[in-house]
Amino acid sequence: MKFRFCGEADCPDWILAEIYTLSRLSSIKLKLLAQIVVQGIIKPPVDINKAEQLFSDSKLDVDIDLKACIACLSFIITSAVRFNCNSSALHSELQQLGLPREHSTSVKRVVDDHCEELTSYFKKQSMRVNQLDNVTAEVDNTTNCVSLELVINGDIQKVTMIPFTGNVLLENLKKVRETMVQLKDPVVFI
Repeated sequence: MKFRFCGEADCPDWILAEIYTLSRLSSIKLKLLAQIVVQGIIKPPVDINKAEQLFSDSKLDVDIDLKACIACLSFIITSAVRFNCNSSALHSELQQLGLPREHSTSVKRVVDDHCEELTSYFKKQSMRVNQLDNVTAEVDNTTNCVSLELVINGDIQKVTMIPFTGNVLLENLKKVRETMVQLKDPVVFI
């Protein structure tokens, strides 16, 4: 069976197994756990202490079931936002997977409440491989070379090239920047 919150794909088997664990929590505790998971997605890491307090008086295993529930909720929430699944579809699909109605409503409300915040966080994180912290360039006239020093995620990388290669790199970067500006600003046709 295909699910919209999974990107029109089958639901992973481990999610099906963990739905039963989620259903053993009360709907209020599930909502609170989902909120903790959302905060952990936006500002990692997940606050395990708060989550353990929710599990302390339940009959579930704090070590195994807690981590499984966090992973399951994280998958459901991120997938629903990633694939732009509307809340009513998410609600009905979670029920189809075996999550009780009140529990599905709790998860749906958390996703509704934090959808914009999660979407903006995912957009900031997408298409980012490594963050460039600093760049310095020097021209060495004795060797007729250009030296670039790149600081990427705190690591220093040095590149040495001939001036022609440096000019080609600069022109290519300018073209990329123009393209990025064009893609960022929508074109209005009259």
